[in-house]
Amino acid sequence: MMGRWSPAPNENCYGVAIFEYNGEQEHKQCLSLELGERVYIYEECDAWYRGCSTSKQHIKGIFPKSYVKIKPSVREVVGNQITIIPIEDPITEEAKSVLREWHEQWKDLFTETYKDSQKYNYKASIDLFCSIKGIMSDIIKCLSSSYLGVLGQNQLEEKKVKITQFIDNGNQLLNLDLVPRDEHGNKVNPVTCSDRTPDQKRVLELYGIHKKENTMRAQKGSDAARHNQPVHLFLGICQCVLLNQTPLEVYATLYNFEKNNMISERFLAPLTRYGLPEDRERLNDISTVFTDISREDLSNLYIILRYYRKGPVKTDPNTKGGAHSALYLRPLGLSYVSVKTYMDTLESNVGVRADNNIIRLDIYTLSKDKSENNFSELHRKVIMGEKAQFQQLDRTQGLHIFNMKLFTGPLELVKQQNPHIFKKSSVPPENMITRKLGFPAVINPTDQRNDLYITLKEAKFNKGSKKAERNVLVQVSVRDSNGREVKGAISRGTGEPTVDVYQSSVIYHCNSPYWDETFRINLPDHGSYSFANCHLLFTFRHANDKNKNKDKPGFSFLPLANPDETLISDGNHKLIVYKDTTRNADFRHQVSDYLPLVSDYSQSQITKDTKISSEIEQKYSEYLEICSVFCSSKFTQNSNLKSLLQWEQHEPRLGEILGSVHRIPGEELVKFLHQIFEALFMILDKKDTEYGDIVFNSIVFIICTLADHKFEHFRPVLDNYITTYFFHTQVYIKLLDRLKIKVENHEATENIGNIMKALEYLFKFIVQSSHLHSQASTIDRSFNKFTRSLLEFFDKLNNMINVHPNRLTTAKTLKYFPHTIPELNKILPLQTTCQIISNFIDAVPVTDEKEIIRYKLACVFDIVKGEILDDPEGCDLLIPLLMRHLKMHLKDDNSTRETEEVRKEKSQAVEILTHILITVSDKHSNTGIVRKIVEPLLELLFRLVCQADKAATVDMDLARDYVSCLIALLNLMNDEHYTSYMAPMNEKDLIDFLNEVFLVFKDLVKSNVYPPRWIVMSMLQSYVVLNSIIFFSKALSKIPPQVNGPQDYMCKKKQLWENFFYLCVGFITQESLQLEEFRETKRLKIAGQYGDMRSEMGQEMVRMLNKLGDNKKIFVPDIVGPFLEVTLVPLESLRKEVIPIFFDMIECYHRDRGNFEIVEREVIDKLDVLISRGKGDTKYSLLMYETLLKKFNSPNINKSLHQNGVRFVNSVKLLLEHLLNFREVREGDHHSEAMMLCIVNLLNFYEELNRHEMYQRYIWKLYTSHLAQKNYVEAAFTLEMYASKLQFTDSSYMDTFEDLPKERVQQRKARLYETIIKHFEEGKSFENSFRFYKDLCDYYELMFDYQQLAGMLNRQANGYTSILNCDRNPHSYFYVGFYGQGFPAFLRNKRFIYSGREYDRVGSVLTRFQEQFPRASLLNYTSEPGLDAKESPEQHLQIYMVTCQIEEREEFAGREVPIKVSVFWDTHDISSFLYDKRFNKSGGKIKDDDFANTWLERSRFYTVEPLPSKLRLVEIARLDITEISPINTAIEAMEKKNREVRVLIDKNKSGKDDGAKQLSMCINGTVDAVVQGGIKKYEEAFFTEEYFRNNPHDADNIVYLKRIIIDQVEVLQDGLDIYEKVCGEQSKGLRDHLASRHDKMRQDTNKYRRELGMSPGTPYRSLRSGTLASTSSTLQRYNSTLSRNMRSRTSMVSLTSGGGGGELEVLSSAPTPPPLPSRKDVLPDPAALIRDRRSAAGTPDQPALPPKKRSSIIQNSPTMGGSPLKRDSTRSITSNGSADMTFSNTSINNDNEINAVSVPSLPPRPSKSLTPPDTNNNILSGSTLEIISETCDSLHAGETALLSPGGKCRPPSYAASASNISTSSSSSMLRPRSQSQVPPTTPATPPTTPPAVLAQSTMSLSIGKVPPKRRKSLAKIFAKSKKNGTVRSDCRYNCFLFAEILDPQSLSLLLFAILR
Repeated sequence: MMGRWSPAPNENCYGVAIFEYNGEQEHKQCLSLELGERVYIYEECDAWYRGCSTSKQHIKGIFPKSYVKIKPSVREVVGNQITIIPIEDPITEEAKSVLREWHEQWKDLFTETYKDSQKYNYKASIDLFCSIKGIMSDIIKCLSSSYLGVLGQNQLEEKKVKITQFIDNGNQLLNLDLVPRDEHGNKVNPVTCSDRTPDQKRVLELYGIHKKENTMRAQKGSDAARHNQPVHLFLGICQCVLLNQTPLEVYATLYNFEKNNMISERFLAPLTRYGLPEDRERLNDISTVFTDISREDLSNLYIILRYYRKGPVKTDPNTKGGAHSALYLRPLGLSYVSVKTYMDTLESNVGVRADNNIIRLDIYTLSKDKSENNFSELHRKVIMGEKAQFQQLDRTQGLHIFNMKLFTGPLELVKQQNPHIFKKSSVPPENMITRKLGFPAVINPTDQRNDLYITLKEAKFNKGSKKAERNVLVQVSVRDSNGREVKGAISRGTGEPTVDVYQSSVIYHCNSPYWDETFRINLPDHGSYSFANCHLLFTFRHANDKNKNKDKPGFSFLPLANPDETLISDGNHKLIVYKDTTRNADFRHQVSDYLPLVSDYSQSQITKDTKISSEIEQKYSEYLEICSVFCSSKFTQNSNLKSLLQWEQHEPRLGEILGSVHRIPGEELVKFLHQIFEALFMILDKKDTEYGDIVFNSIVFIICTLADHKFEHFRPVLDNYITTYFFHTQVYIKLLDRLKIKVENHEATENIGNIMKALEYLFKFIVQSSHLHSQASTIDRSFNKFTRSLLEFFDKLNNMINVHPNRLTTAKTLKYFPHTIPELNKILPLQTTCQIISNFIDAVPVTDEKEIIRYKLACVFDIVKGEILDDPEGCDLLIPLLMRHLKMHLKDDNSTRETEEVRKEKSQAVEILTHILITVSDKHSNTGIVRKIVEPLLELLFRLVCQADKAATVDMDLARDYVSCLIALLNLMNDEHYTSYMAPMNEKDLIDFLNEVFLVFKDLVKSNVYPPRWIVMSMLQSYVVLNSIIFFSKALSKIPPQVNGPQDYMCKKKQLWENFFYLCVGFITQESLQLEEFRETKRLKIAGQYGDMRSEMGQEMVRMLNKLGDNKKIFVPDIVGPFLEVTLVPLESLRKEVIPIFFDMIECYHRDRGNFEIVEREVIDKLDVLISRGKGDTKYSLLMYETLLKKFNSPNINKSLHQNGVRFVNSVKLLLEHLLNFREVREGDHHSEAMMLCIVNLLNFYEELNRHEMYQRYIWKLYTSHLAQKNYVEAAFTLEMYASKLQFTDSSYMDTFEDLPKERVQQRKARLYETIIKHFEEGKSFENSFRFYKDLCDYYELMFDYQQLAGMLNRQANGYTSILNCDRNPHSYFYVGFYGQGFPAFLRNKRFIYSGREYDRVGSVLTRFQEQFPRASLLNYTSEPGLDAKESPEQHLQIYMVTCQIEEREEFAGREVPIKVSVFWDTHDISSFLYDKRFNKSGGKIKDDDFANTWLERSRFYTVEPLPSKLRLVEIARLDITEISPINTAIEAMEKKNREVRVLIDKNKSGKDDGAKQLSMCINGTVDAVVQGGIKKYEEAFFTEEYFRNNPHDADNIVYLKRIIIDQVEVLQDGLDIYEKVCGEQSKGLRDHLASRHDKMRQDTNKYRRELGMSPGTPYRSLRSGTLASTSSTLQRYNSTLSRNMRSRTSMVSLTSGGGGGELEVLSSAPTPPPLPSRKDVLPDPAALIRDRRSAAGTPDQPALPPKKRSSIIQNSPTMGGSPLKRDSTRSITSNGSADMTFSNTSINNDNEINAVSVPSLPPRPSKSLTPPDTNNNILSGSTLEIISETCDSLHAGETALLSPGGKCRPPSYAASASNISTSSSSSMLRPRSQSQVPPTTPATPPTTPPAVLAQSTMSLSIGKVPPKRRKSLAKIFAKSKKNGTVRSDCRYNCFLFAEILDPQSLSLLLFAILR
């Protein structure tokens, strides 16, 4: 049972979900939580909370406590409202916000990277992706460790610093905004008040933070910024793998290769025989830190690791040592690592990760032939690569270093920041430090050291009586003055405890060993064991494994202090070797025995071995050389310094001692700084007269020494001495007097520069001494005297730099003068100090010397940085002086100095001004000081910004400085400041000032000087500029523009107002204020701080425009474009405010001019430009339309304005629709086709408006788009649109346009024509180029430019040749439907025909369109989509291939057309296309070989213009759907195959290489049809009695199909003949196979010949000719006979006027199938037929398609009757789908020969263009026609007898009614004999051939070209028939046949020839 709910305590009212909780599935009262979701908690009960999500506060529920982590928060109760405020650490909250923002960009980066994987920057994108991933992981790790609560406060602060570094680095990589931070890493908020007012103190401070951050980024990776910081190197050793089975000692030290010396002491790591630490607790903990490495050393720094074997002397494992064998160190090998190689990696790991990156080092040993004595130089030989000196151990042996890192900064700070390194170690922290040999580059006073480093260099010993050389062992110990051994005074190496005796390594059998081993001596500061009382004792003996030594042991010694108690000097010491004659193994001599002896060879006078005593002998030829380096902060090695400190004991030498002070090293001086100054001031007090000058110079020298960077840390030590220990009350008078003397005699003073350098501390001593004196003295008389003396000194100082200036002295004086001001403030009144400063600054000479100027400005800057300006009185006194000098340095004085010098000078001056403004805004913003700044600076800064903008080379840093100062100054100003500043100006001056202000502001907002990442500064600038504009607009409103007045004055006022409006527009449209472009987080943040400043500026702009009243007309149309740009800003409130302005301007302009055409033109022009730049959207289009339409429909508006206004609004709406569509598809990657459609829409729009310049511009866009896609033919058609607007007769000039130069109109047209011709030829569309050739030739001929004319004619001839010789693939066309609301409006639910590219198939076209519309899905059916697809919000594509509706071309009629020409036009200039879909009417499944039941559903698409055209994608205007019967389907298939074979035959005739293979494949697929069964299947389907009985109306089709089959046999025979010629011997087998199959096919088709009255051996040629029969014969035949022979259904589709998205509209219902034709219908009266032909003058009214263009190749060719052949033919679609076409007559030559008659597959329809024969030629008299009629009747019986009851088919009737006849091209030719060849009319015998057979045999005349032999035989038959009395029947039938295919005139000539 649950307890009661109680309010949650304040500390538990806010939390974060740490698990996902699906509460709604458990109970309806539960609240579902997502991982990371933040919740407010109101109540709690047991294990449950009740609350809500912070993002959905209206939904409350309960959730488990264990799923939520409580976060700190505060609950505020105001009335009944409870507000919970989370308490989050700012940096932690920022990190979480940053991670959320980065995550989105990181995902976008991933998708963009792999989308653009082929681009050049792919690798950079991958690197960026991985870098951001790493930074995000680091931030998460830092946050995780912070949340665990295990970090201390210092560590937590360090983590936060790292987080801010990660955030800043990531922002820079992602190019996000720079976040300004304070010194603690917290973000600096530029807004401090709730009313979004920027803090006056923050403008320049923020700029300084940005500038500093930018500088740090620029210096990233360089050592300049951190050059003075010490570097520390961490090294950790893991394990050493060696096959040597003895313990090891590894010594690591730093080595400078360039200087060839070790720079650090040694680090020691003792290892066991297994390579592990001897101390098991130090496993993976052998580490050290090499400290105080200088940056100079890093570039040549190496870590050298030397390995020494610890064991017996002999290395032979077979040698047995004694039971007590000693352990010695023997050299073994070394390793090295270059710090430079790893430096970048090491620095990048500083404090970031604790990765244990194992580094394996190889081990090198001496070569076998090299002595161990070379071991000390082995490291250099290895680094230099002298392989003869060393050998490398195998790869299985080596040293493993687990970590290396570099740390920068003071050592104590490094220790604090990395406690895991120094505290976890098992050794004391001090033992981990491996120090540098000597003092570091920067000495710290807190670094107390007393380290003496001794290096054993080399030694030399005599061989003596031994045959073999010695194994010399050196042992070193520290002894006091009594000879006692100092315990633990020697360190063999850091990392290990100290020892009493140091034991060197042993070099086997070497009397002259070279060790190079360093150890450290540590002794206390005082006592008997101090350095002054101790010495080093070196003992030598022979090392052997049995510890037996019979040789004389030797020793050397070295006292550590000199007799004067100074320590021994650094450097090499060559020690004398003494021998013990007692041969004791242990050293037993007393100190008194050897300490009085000479230790160093430099002090010895002996030249041979000398016996000193009975036990000690000095060896002359033996020595030991060592090197000492002493690092002590308490002992000195300088005797002069010792004497100075004890000057009273050496008073006779005091002058000499003081003179040697300048020779004392600085390292020695800083050790005893306190004591040295005490000694000097004591001498100055007591010996001023004698040594005053030299003491003064010594003080100056020591102060200058402290000025060195190396000793800068000792300045606080000197300050502490002055304030705490300095007590000399009379020194100030002596120092000041000598200062005056030195300055007055500066030319004779050598160290005047150093005196100026020491001026700061000299004044500190003077002031402190004066202060002490005033405290000690009861009478203050001397103060006035001191003040006068002080002023005298400064007067002399001013005189020194003004009257007798010395460049170097003046520079140093200027540099160090500001340092005296804080001391002057302590003893002088502020007014006096300011007067001293003013006099000094004014005394600086005005010069062009860059050093003097630089130091002067640096001096002023140091003064400004001081505390004197913090005081209001001091600021008030110095501001005039500072302003005066700053103006002098900032003004453009046309100086002859170099530009770089001027830039540096101005940069320094601006830096001073910046600090002044910061100080004033921080402490004096509410005083009169602001006014003193505004008056001299405001105009100056405006001019500086303007000059920087106009400069040829803009220094962006300096420009930013100017702008920031100007913004800060404007931010300081209030209404009172603006008013008081502009009050003294008259109107003319005010106009000039405001003009300058507006221009400067316009430049600022137009080209932001701040980098894009400085968004905070950009926002501050915009905010301050906005407030300033509002202030200045008040002054502007008092200067209205005038219509009347002086012209110059009126222009100035107009220009002023225009500049204001342009400024407002520029402010609103500036890039940094377009909040919509920002991410949501950034947008909300800016809006919360500043609001939307665009809206405020828009209101101010409208307010000022409304104040103009009727004066608005002055600014029209100049401001129309800018205001239009404002309305395109995507801010609805701004749009609603500004759009009505256009109505006001139009109304005002219309009232004045009576029209607003200029405004309309300007709006349209600007809209085109602005929309193309990406501005505007559909909401804008709708808002502008509704707003302006409402205005123009106002009841009180002028009627003319209303009408023109409504028209204008509609035009703008349409234009916006077109422009937005164009921009939408243009912004896509692949929207080429859709983009071109939009361009055409814009073309049409501008053409209707008669905007020629815009029309031409978009023509060029379309042209360049085509060229980019290599659409050469379409590009040519596009240019034709441009060229058609030009005339060859126009000789006026045209301006430059795009790539076209300035030239005459006729020249431009000729140039365009040549380009058009070139593109047509590139697209292999030669036929389209000929009409341009002809026009160009006419032009050149008219201009007498015969050279160009000849060139054109040659090119034209080449074009004709290319038609016949080049390969041209036929065009392929595709249906493309765009369905769904997801497409743009101009494509939505519309259908197009797409002209494919060469070799295009459906797959490639589909891929192309899916690239353009990647979201579109493919509809896998070809029927019309339903409403579900059309209304769907998605995109659906429907694409399939269509074929061309081939039509008769007028120019081909009566001519023999080459195959290549006709094939070209079969797919060009086409406006109707077909798509066939098979179906089974009975509903059964469609089978490939079921021809009898296979119907076709044919869709005819009619386009709005023929293809190819200016577009590849042309809209469909209408659609017809028709059903095709099976037999007609078969006929089409056969004709298509015949045509295909003919094309291949022609191709092989031209000798193409690949033609034979294609021809053989085609023939093989026809004669050996395995898949579909071939002709057999047609026979089984259509040539049966059952089919004829069920389909009696197909009798004609059956006969026709048989004739096509017969024709195919002949075509294949021609193909085989060609193949036999072109194929080689290797294809003989295939050729024989094809021939045999063809013979079989001929035998199978002989029965069809017999049925048709042809002998089996006679080749049937009725359907064949020398030219190519077009495929259109079949299609046209169907068009004309569908209504008579088939059941059809037709749906006609039209594009309705309202658009409708391509909806289907049924124009006529499916007609009822007509009855079968009667005999009279089948065989009409020939006379009536002839009459119809003569009177054919037109066709019934029918719906017509848009006219289609035709080629004008033969436009001017003559035809019969003088009628030209027209290119355009008119075709209309009837309700039943038949086509009505005009076609050309044949032409008659002078020999009465009929040329190139195109014989159709079906009888032709009468044509409009037919000309009746001459009526004067009464050839066809009434009796002749009567004879023909009678003959037709008598022949009827003969025809019907041909159809026998056995099922044989009758010959088809080719007569048809006029309404059912269609024209078609055919390649048949009829050329009858000439008149001379006609045989005489003589009586003949009756024919032996029946009339019907005779008629059947002569039918060939109507279809095929009659060969000469056949023509002769026919003539004989005619003559014989006439002679036997049967001529009437023969003539009647032949005339009837020819009447079906010939025009009346040709028919009359034929009849005349026959009857004659």
